[in-house]
Amino acid sequence: MLNTKVTKAVRLALAFGAASTAVIAQSATAQDGVEKVERIEITGSRIKRVDMEGASPVEVISTAEFEGQGRVSVAEALQSVTSNSFGSVIPSSGSSGQSQSTVSLLGAGAGRTLVLIDGKRMGSSPSLNGGGANLSSIPMAAVERIEILKDGASAIYGSDAIAGVINVILKKDFEGVSFDIQVGRPEAEGADTKQMSMAFGVSSDKGNITFVYDHQQRNPIFDRDRSYTAASMEDKNGDGLISIYDETVGISYSGATIKGPNGMLASPKCDELTKNVDGFVGVLDQGSALGGVGGGQVCGYAFANVSANMASTKRDSAMASITYELTDDLELFGRAMFSRNDSFGRYAPAAANWNDMAADNEHNPTGEVTKGYFRWYQLGNRDGEVTDYQQDYTLGLKGSFGDTAEWEVSYHKAKLDYRDVGRYYLSKSGLSHNTLNNIPLDSEEGIANMRATTYTENQSELDHLFAGIGFEFGELEGGAIAHYFGGEFFDMTLNSRYDAQNEAGLIGGSAGGSGAGERDVAAVFYEVAFPILDNLTLSAAYRYDDYSDFGGEGNPSVKLDYRPIDDLLLRASYSEGFRAPSLKEINAADSVGYPSAIDYVLCEKLKAEKKIKPDAKCTAAAYEELRQGNKDLGPEESSYLNLGVVYSGFEDVSIKVDYFELEVENVIALITVQDLVYAQSSGQYDELVAQNPAVSLIRNADVSIDKGYTQYANGAFMSRKGFDIDLSYKLETSFGDFKFRNVTTLLTEAGEDVYFGGPTADEKGAPESPEWRSQFTINYAVDNYTINWTTDIIADTYETKRVVQEKGKQPYNVYEGSLPTYVTHNLNMKYYSDGYGTFTLGARNLFDKGVVFNSKGFYEDYAIYNAGHIGREIFAGYNISF
Repeated sequence: MLNTKVTKAVRLALAFGAASTAVIAQSATAQDGVEKVERIEITGSRIKRVDMEGASPVEVISTAEFEGQGRVSVAEALQSVTSNSFGSVIPSSGSSGQSQSTVSLLGAGAGRTLVLIDGKRMGSSPSLNGGGANLSSIPMAAVERIEILKDGASAIYGSDAIAGVINVILKKDFEGVSFDIQVGRPEAEGADTKQMSMAFGVSSDKGNITFVYDHQQRNPIFDRDRSYTAASMEDKNGDGLISIYDETVGISYSGATIKGPNGMLASPKCDELTKNVDGFVGVLDQGSALGGVGGGQVCGYAFANVSANMASTKRDSAMASITYELTDDLELFGRAMFSRNDSFGRYAPAAANWNDMAADNEHNPTGEVTKGYFRWYQLGNRDGEVTDYQQDYTLGLKGSFGDTAEWEVSYHKAKLDYRDVGRYYLSKSGLSHNTLNNIPLDSEEGIANMRATTYTENQSELDHLFAGIGFEFGELEGGAIAHYFGGEFFDMTLNSRYDAQNEAGLIGGSAGGSGAGERDVAAVFYEVAFPILDNLTLSAAYRYDDYSDFGGEGNPSVKLDYRPIDDLLLRASYSEGFRAPSLKEINAADSVGYPSAIDYVLCEKLKAEKKIKPDAKCTAAAYEELRQGNKDLGPEESSYLNLGVVYSGFEDVSIKVDYFELEVENVIALITVQDLVYAQSSGQYDELVAQNPAVSLIRNADVSIDKGYTQYANGAFMSRKGFDIDLSYKLETSFGDFKFRNVTTLLTEAGEDVYFGGPTADEKGAPESPEWRSQFTINYAVDNYTINWTTDIIADTYETKRVVQEKGKQPYNVYEGSLPTYVTHNLNMKYYSDGYGTFTLGARNLFDKGVVFNSKGFYEDYAIYNAGHIGREIFAGYNISF
């Protein structure tokens, strides 16, 4: 049996994935003398077709391929694809998306990549303001394959399908029982993984029931467990001083630091705190990072001694699906999916300003009322505990009548409930109470008064009705004209609620604002395919979406695929798309924050008054910001052009090259305090404020910034141009079968605004914006063994980007330094025993590629290089199926 064609086909399918499976099945059918042409639906079109390759490029990747690459989850698998050009959100301790993972095709943003499950829109994450899908909620064990459409598709699917579409196809018609377990252990401390899944399926001549349970867990990484993130300080320039941030890692000036008249001052009690309280490191130089004017000093605190930089994740999910033939022409289908994701993050005690510190306070050496930058160590470390619940249901009917007509009606509901609890934050009200009543801050009573627990509920719901019918009507030389009519109705709600004290700005070490909204969307769409000749097909589509909160939007697309010879496909497509503003962007309540910005206006004034040197570097500081929603937001609008060629004229060789151009106008972006400063310095401020009356920059009499009023607005610009290249080759030998594949995404342009409404700059090659990403895989199968080798390559980038601002002139970007090309390798080996299951052994980041350091020797904390942060990870697994 080990040498039969069937066994060999199964092994090749497991080794090579979905595309190979289709080829093997087609070949086996031909050998058996059975001729059957089955039409399939591929992401990007609702019209079924015979060929896998069509007018739009679609990358099809099976779960077996992702597992062969050593990926832990759906999120990690998708984040490794080359078209996720600039990386995307990963679970990061302390961030608002601590439990979230996203994908961002072409680096255009997660909100501009539409994620589908079985062709139905995935519910948007409320923790991402309803502007993206959380991939962490998808159970990998339930996934059959993933289709990545590298084309605009708003004419088919509506909003968000600007840079492309991810369609996760879940398992159906599974028969038997399967059990999987895998554990992984990095050589460095932290990030251990555990996985376990079960699948069960029964079938009859009438239908199928499939059930899948999946458990995945990854432990956190603490800053102290990596040498480059652990707290450290060193006098690198030999001047006898250690400068905060310039010569430290994991240390903050928010320890016990006072704002003085000419710079920062360390509290007189800094030395005492350093001797008696863990975390305090003593008096440090103010350094250039905090201005350096006046030779100030700070009292430092080593937050990295306790903080986690990568949050833990633990997910349990279950999926059940059913198909049942009610009659020969009518089928019932349904699916229910449940997921719970728990995440833990730890941060050092709250760092919060002590405003209006009394002149006689023991920490205040100025003798005047001032501000303190304090670490509230008395309260203990902050712990963030996030729990995400997701429910997803689909129920529908599909059938056929006549010779060609097929129809479907369905109801889809997604409900997401994300809850975030933060412990041991600072209650500013409690601090005031202690101060007014002379209650010692270190006393049991004082600590109890100041401790606060934050609580956030982020909830969203999606109710979706779908109806569509496809049929053939009319005839051309190449065959029947295919049509598809349909309509959809969505009801979407978002409710983001922060605890009252947090929303009122009375919590130190945390910030946020509530937001709630609801919208209805009704859409109609039509798609047609004209087979002009046997080898030439023209397709067109149009969709109109009517939104209850901002109006309607119509989008067309036109596509052409031409086969001059059997082995050559030429394709072209043009589509227009849009992204609706998220409910949070429209309905967000006002919230206060303190973002960092460089005040070039004040800096130039001080230079002119000779209060600082003419060549002094303008430095950043934190400024109060009141951020507002905008009920007048309209949709972003895009165009996508694709030109491609697919050639398979050489035996077992496939060559795919596609050129793309994406342009997005009226991009929704936050007009920041920094944007307002740039506009003032370049003389564009009055025009910007006239177009956006809610934004402004309030200055004091000495021209320093008092407060900024900011808001989301339409008006920015984005572009992406480049090539997708996919090369593959299969080789059968007497000592085994090989498959080689290389996929590369190359950007020739990555246009972004220098500042909101300002000039556009090409940012390809900027930090975190590599010009290209490439993935090379080698699969080898022989007898009962397969070996999979994956190499991921990220192009070199500039080390720093800074905006140059000259008075009266438009700002422009300057790029300096270099970060090297980043290469990691994964190895996966499988042994298929005879009746005893499959054994797996492998290594992620096989050669222990490290993290990226800048020219000053500091770690660059970029998610795109996260494999180096985890380090080499050995894993082992076992699967058995019946």
